[in-house]
Amino acid sequence: MTANATIQQIWCLRQATGTDIGVIQALSGLAPVLGQLAGSSVESLVRGMPGVAGAMDNARSDPDSLFITTDTSGDLNSSIWPPGNTTVDMQAGQSKAPGIVIPVSFSENISLWDFDSVSDNDLLGSITIFESEQGAGEIAKLAKSEVESSYYYVTYRVD
Repeated sequence: MTANATIQQIWCLRQATGTDIGVIQALSGLAPVLGQLAGSSVESLVRGMPGVAGAMDNARSDPDSLFITTDTSGDLNSSIWPPGNTTVDMQAGQSKAPGIVIPVSFSENISLWDFDSVSDNDLLGSITIFESEQGAGEIAKLAKSEVESSYYYVTYRVD
C-alpha cells in the first residue's frame, strides 16, 4: 500500500542570492587587473570580492519564482505546484501552504526551483520523503542550495 504525503507548508528562510556563481568568478578574474590599475595588492581586492557580491545581492533582493517538482529536471512543465505551470514569488520570511498530496512508494524526491526566463531554472533545494515516515506526524526538512544560498523549510506529513 502506497503512503500519501501532504505538503503542508513551504517557508522561505532565505531566497536565492540572485548573484550567479559566474558573476562571482568574473569579479575574481578582474582582481589582478584592478589591482595593477589601482596600485593595490591583489590580495586585498580578492578579499573584498565577497563583499562586492553581497552588496549586489542586498541592493537587488528579487524574490524567487518558486515551483515544485518531483523530478530533477527543473522543467516548469513538470511542476506539481503551483497549478497551471505558474510560479509563486517567495522571499525570506514568507510561507505558502500548498496542500498538495503526493503518493510515496518507498521514497519521493521533492525539488524546489526558481524559474529563470533567461537561463536554466535554478535548484533552490531538495528533500526526500520516505514511506517509512508514515504516522510520524508533522515533519520539517530543510531544502537548501549552497550554489544559490537559498534555504527553505518544507513541512509535511505522511499518512
